[in-house]
This record gives sequence, structure tokens and C-alpha cells, in this order.
Amino acid sequence: MNILNIYPAYRSLLVIWVMAIKDIRSSLTERAFMVTSIIIPINFLLLFLLFALTGGQAPTAIVLEDKGPYAQQFLSAMEHSHSFIIQQTTNADAQNLMKKGQIVAIVTVPGSFDSLLRQGKQAQLRVVLNNLEVDFTNDIRRAVPLAITSFYANAFPNQVVIRAHEVDTYSHDTGYVQYLVVSLMVVSVMLGGLLQAGSNAAREYEKGTIKELMLAPASLWAIQIGKILGALLLNSLSVVVMIIVIVFLIGVWPEHWDELFAFVLLLMITFVALGSLIGTLVRRRQAVIPLSIGLSIPVFFISGAFGPAIWGDQVTATITQLQPVYYGIAIFQHAFHNFTTTSTSPAINGFILAGFAAVIVAISALTLINGRGRGVVH
Repeated sequence: MNILNIYPAYRSLLVIWVMAIKDIRSSLTERAFMVTSIIIPINFLLLFLLFALTGGQAPTAIVLEDKGPYAQQFLSAMEHSHSFIIQQTTNADAQNLMKKGQIVAIVTVPGSFDSLLRQGKQAQLRVVLNNLEVDFTNDIRRAVPLAITSFYANAFPNQVVIRAHEVDTYSHDTGYVQYLVVSLMVVSVMLGGLLQAGSNAAREYEKGTIKELMLAPASLWAIQIGKILGALLLNSLSVVVMIIVIVFLIGVWPEHWDELFAFVLLLMITFVALGSLIGTLVRRRQAVIPLSIGLSIPVFFISGAFGPAIWGDQVTATITQLQPVYYGIAIFQHAFHNFTTTSTSPAINGFILAGFAAVIVAISALTLINGRGRGVVH
């Protein structure tokens, strides 16, 4: 039977499937680009994760010249302040650590600490501060007084007449790493989709096979959707690895598995379609990689990766709502932590993200169709 006489809908499905298989086979024969598309997003995730692990709390040495109960209670207050990485050591060792640049501050509890407090007298805590880096410096300047206040309120409850009564919106606190790693997954999905689909699309121009596609008696809509499907299947490899790392190695378990799988697919479609559009426009794989990385990094920073974007500058918060990563991070934070980080509900965010996906898929297909109309095959 002549393929042109097959029912049009079935023929379109056949074209989609054939294009997907073609792109997968082509990628498997050029493993360098495929491996690059898988490794770079995972490296991106691990790189920022290492940044978060090393930058969250200030390394601080505490020297206890007094071993009394009040001194021990103050040490406990510092350890539970979530601001320090505490090393209890001697004064000589603390000075050595400071000289080597391994700590930010030395807090010394004097030998008369307990006795002074029992007598109702003032006790001075000597704080030696390495003010080389202003962020850590300000962290210490804020955190030490807070630890002192916390200690004093617990040690002398009758003397502190004002206390904060905290009412938490959520049932448990979420660590900085646990929050950030979810945002990193979104931008890694983005980067993987751009690289994989962009490389596949650009390869058609580099190899000259775009001529065959343009002249083929098939719908370019079906051809483009098939290319998106092929890149989607290849991109799923890096996404699966990222989920394994986040869930089983880092230990961040989703609250809503159904949301995770539904919206990760929607995000993959969005960014694979965008990658296909980029590859069609730039037509060179060597240009796709830096362009994809250059696009992903600034979008990552303005989209609420480190905290809800609506908490920050209003101009930035408004601008970031015009692109899909903002909604992707919001949806993933809800899927993993049951958080609401936008003024819109997860359902609305999902519809908005679906709209982005539909528009980007349409634009990528129309770009290819426009190329056929203008006879652009080179």
C-alpha cells in the first residue's frame, strides 16, 4: 500500500514515530554529544549542591574556659542556632585555625562565666572575627547576639519578660539544601532539554539532512513533534538520574509523587521544544551548548531558586513570571515539600506551564514550516 494513501492521522503518527527513532539512533551513533547532554545537567546539579553545602553556615571555634552548666548551656544555644559549624577547641588550636583561614570566628567563654552570671553581673564573651568576607562577617554579627539572647531566655526565664511565640505555617522546617536541590532539578531539566533537542535539531543542518525533511511529503508538524519526542526520550535518561540522586542519595522525598511525574513530563516537553527551536535557529551544535548554559544560569537565579521570587525585588518578581522556570520551581516545591511559593495555586501554575509548552511547541514547528516556505534548506 502506498504510504500516501494511508489515513492521514495514522500517517502523521507514523511520521512522528519514525522521526523519533531516527533522532535516537543518530544520537546513539554520536555518543559524545549525547553524553554531554546528559552529564552537563547532572554536573550543574552537583556543582550548585556543593556550593550550598559549603556556604550555609559559618565555621566557628568556641573556647570554653569555663566548664560550668551555664557555659555548657551557652554552647548548646550556639549549636542549635542553625548559623554555625561549631568546633570546640583550645585557645591555641583556635588561633591556629584562624591563621590557616579555616574558621570565621573564635568565641571565648571566660573562666568566670558561670560565677558572674550567678552573681547577676555582666559577662563578656570575646569574639575574634575574620572580617575578610562580608557575608560571613554579617552572619556572625547577627548570629552571636541571637545565640546570647536564646541562651539568656532559657537560663533565666523569669528575667526575660518578652518572648517570641512562633507559629509555623508548615509542620516542619526545610533545610537550605533540601529547598535548593528541588530548584536545581528544574533548571537541570531545562538545561538537559535545551542541549539534547538543540543538538538534534542543529545536526540536521550540519549533516545536510534538513533537505530531505523539507522535501519529504509529510507534515512538518508531525516531523517536529517526532523530533521533540525523540529528544524527550533521550532527555529522560538524565532526568531519571537526577531523581535518583535527589531522592535516594540526598534523601529529599516528594510529598506528591503524582505531581512530580506529571509536571516533570510537562517541563521536559517545554524545554525540549525550546531546545529544538534554538537548534533550528542557530544550526550549529557548537553554538547550542554555550547558548543553552548562558540562558539557563540567569533564568535560574531570578526564578526563586533560593527562596520565593515574590519575596524579593518587585520588578524582578514581575519579570520572572514571564518565563516557565518560575512556575516549574513553584510546582516542584509543592510536589516535594507541599510548599506554596507563588501567589497562584499549583493547579493554575500547571495550566500556565502547559500554555508555555503548547506555545513553544507551536513556535518551533512554525519555524520549521517557515523554512520550507522560504526554501531555506541550507
